[in-house]
Amino acid sequence: MKPAAIPRPSGGISSAHAPDLDIPARFMALAMFGLLVTGIIGVVAYPLLLESFYAPKLLAFVHLHTLGIVAPLVVGASYQLVPVVLQEPLAAPRVARFSFWVYLVGVLLFLPSLVATWQIGLGIGGTLLFAALLLYAAIVWMTLASAPERGVIRWHIAAAVVGLPLGVAAGLLLALNKTTGFLEGRTLSLLAAHATLMILCWITPLLFGVAYRLVGMFTLSEDRLWHRVAWAELGFTLVGGWTLATSFLLFHSRPVFIMASALVLIGQALFFVQLAHMYHARRRRQIDVHIPFAMTAASCGVLAGLALFIGFIRGDGPAGELWVVAVWLGIAGMMISAIQGFFYKIATFLVWLNRYAPVAGRQKVPRLEELYKLRVARIGWICWLAALITSASGILLGVDLLVTAGGLLAAGGIGCFLSNVVRIASHWQSGPLDRVIGRMRRSRRAAGGERVGHVIASE
Repeated sequence: MKPAAIPRPSGGISSAHAPDLDIPARFMALAMFGLLVTGIIGVVAYPLLLESFYAPKLLAFVHLHTLGIVAPLVVGASYQLVPVVLQEPLAAPRVARFSFWVYLVGVLLFLPSLVATWQIGLGIGGTLLFAALLLYAAIVWMTLASAPERGVIRWHIAAAVVGLPLGVAAGLLLALNKTTGFLEGRTLSLLAAHATLMILCWITPLLFGVAYRLVGMFTLSEDRLWHRVAWAELGFTLVGGWTLATSFLLFHSRPVFIMASALVLIGQALFFVQLAHMYHARRRRQIDVHIPFAMTAASCGVLAGLALFIGFIRGDGPAGELWVVAVWLGIAGMMISAIQGFFYKIATFLVWLNRYAPVAGRQKVPRLEELYKLRVARIGWICWLAALITSASGILLGVDLLVTAGGLLAAGGIGCFLSNVVRIASHWQSGPLDRVIGRMRRSRRAAGGERVGHVIASE
């Protein structure tokens, strides 16, 4: 296949279009706290994966991953990366800051209420989360509307923004149903549609679209992206995801489920092939720390799609273990793995820019890889991969010991990752001299009419 035309140069993951760092940082800090909690309770909580998905404690554990880790990390990363990817400043940064506090109060109310089945907390917390995510969708949509970018990555982001409000609305209805029970026999159908919309119609297109740009930046392979494959992946993912969600709500037709899950599986496979191609064709030949995490994420996406397809072929009932495996591999395997891998690159680069860019050339500064322990990162990936394999096998075989071992291994992997996050964060604070130098550089750039980047402005 012939490579596509070389895209215009981008400004990296931090450019003049990026917002002040405090906006993405507060969401990312919340996600790291959520990851810490899942690591601490993992040994006790992983056996919950052997229960039905509508069990209150399992629902709370899953939502700790989705609302406590994935959603805040995706929102924070979107506020940082979408303006960079689209080469357009973030719309309404004040509203973005405000949305964090709405989200924080909502998640702190919602998750404990889910465990305790406290109906008032579920209603208020769910409403606040709904409002915060709607604000996020509106901000990204406004940024998108005025952006000059018109390529396949833009359409991945646009598709994600369309899927989010409906997925969140379905979740709010489920939370309110805990109070009134108005859904009656439709609860499981709406739960399945909610999971489908959030995973396949929001997170997946957003993750894939941003990954195409990030992997190209990290490995100097932006011009190696197969655009036709990326368009095909987006088409299969969206048609499959929306057909599944619609069928859960309206048709309940087994042939439609099989067809839609096959489309989802093809979309996941195309993303895996695209990623493998870009890494194979990369100009930066070093095996970077994010690569094993990214390939683990892509592999888990394919396996989750395969579990979904086989489940519909077999005609499994609502309590089938394949559904749990599919959702677990989609959330923990695809999303959390990708978050860890890309976080190593994004957070390290942003911290380096904040701490060392103002003094680079005037004094010795560390390389990006020296901000964390590479050996610890590799051990963490091995533990995390072993946790995914062990827990998924335990769910399929119904073996409590395997699932518990998966929780123990996950705690080890998360511990390694978070220890590196602390090392990276320890470089954040600039000294007084650095701040003075940064302020002087900012003044010079402002006087020269050059737009000052967010890195210096954040000091």
